[in-house]
Amino acid sequence: MTDPRLETISARYKNTVASRYRALKLEDFAQIPSGACYVSPKIDGELWLAELEKGSIAFFAKGGRIISDGPIYTALKSLAGSIDQPVIVAGELHSQGTAERRPRVGDVASAIANNDHSNLLFTLFDLVAFNNQAPPVSYGERFKLLEGIIAKQSAPALQLIETESLLDTKPIQKLIKRWVDSGMAEGLVVRSELLGEIYKLKPSLSLDVVVVGFTTRAATLSQVRSLLLGLRRTDDAIQLIGACGNFPGESMRQELFQKLESLECSSSFRHSSSDGNLYRFVKPEVVVEINCTDLQVEGGDGQPIRRWALQYCDQGWKGLIDIPSISLIHPVMVRTRPDKKADPIDIRLAQLNEYLPNHNLEPSADPRQLPASEVIRRQVWSKAGKSGLAVRKLLVWSSGKQNSWPGWPAWLVHFTDYSPDRQAPLDRTLRTARDQNEAMAIADALVLANIKKGWKEFIPVKDNKKTKA
Repeated sequence: MTDPRLETISARYKNTVASRYRALKLEDFAQIPSGACYVSPKIDGELWLAELEKGSIAFFAKGGRIISDGPIYTALKSLAGSIDQPVIVAGELHSQGTAERRPRVGDVASAIANNDHSNLLFTLFDLVAFNNQAPPVSYGERFKLLEGIIAKQSAPALQLIETESLLDTKPIQKLIKRWVDSGMAEGLVVRSELLGEIYKLKPSLSLDVVVVGFTTRAATLSQVRSLLLGLRRTDDAIQLIGACGNFPGESMRQELFQKLESLECSSSFRHSSSDGNLYRFVKPEVVVEINCTDLQVEGGDGQPIRRWALQYCDQGWKGLIDIPSISLIHPVMVRTRPDKKADPIDIRLAQLNEYLPNHNLEPSADPRQLPASEVIRRQVWSKAGKSGLAVRKLLVWSSGKQNSWPGWPAWLVHFTDYSPDRQAPLDRTLRTARDQNEAMAIADALVLANIKKGWKEFIPVKDNKKTKA
């Protein structure tokens, strides 16, 4: 059973750190503002936390996961007995790796699944709480406290992240050669002491993806502004993975427009770009190569990133279901790939396995079977006007879908106002509510504001029983 307190600690720390992260390609390290910083190798593992207090410990990760045995747990328990103040530390849970092969996050998932923690290490890199208080803002001060804590034990399963303190960012190039080019680490983590930002430097990732839709520039309609991209699942559906608006030159925008405009097709599914424009959907034929600095599977709130899986047929595109997917960090289009086809091989979703080995890339895309809505309240009023009969109608219903579809409101209130005397005869108001009391309060307020003298309520012959919708 998930411990709510530990889950809150884990989610809060992850959200705080994620808000300060900025992903960069290794070759773009010069974009980091010059000044004092702390640089460490980026270990390919999982974020775990340990709460240490005299006589007790908790070793946990987001999602209610807990480890309560093995070398790391024993080392943490020993450390908890030697500290004077309660602390919470964050670190990377990872495999030991070898001289020929650096640690991989997939090793952690496999070890936990097999309940074999003997080959895992816990490398501390941050202080989350100290003596039941927030830790110092300065990473340098937090790191000194971590050094003092870790010095109280000598177990090999528990380590402190190797860290270089730099006065400016120029020596980062040497650290890239030392840790990344040598194969020891997958990237670097740079913590700016002045700004408090965290820069994650990694080699760029390359994917071959299919173009699902496009938008055009407002000032130049013959140029593509943004591409909607997807990968093909093994069930032949296309999983949306995000959009890209960075291109290698203006000529590419023009070339893509000419190619995609001729492939435009119908779609019952709608999707808007970051500037609010609707994508124009195209037949899944154009394959492009993109680079990005990272892939994310969770948003800043710690919840899975959800995107739609689509199906293309003779009638065009249709949406299947929104399911956990990914987000592309700083995507850049490299080139079109006329040598590639939008088939299960060239644009396979499994391309992501190399970068997300322990992530379920293909959750079920079966359309949801949603429960029926239930109308709880229905009222209709009419009033004679100059041009005919005006009608106002109130509907309140329970959706019943809030547990089946994330984000679907539990209750809805709809008010229709039709008046033939107005230039725009039909006006609608839709409000959502969390429970029945809130829905009824909204409905009462709409009636009070809109039903005045002269409006006559229609009373049906039969009782206005609850109906299914």
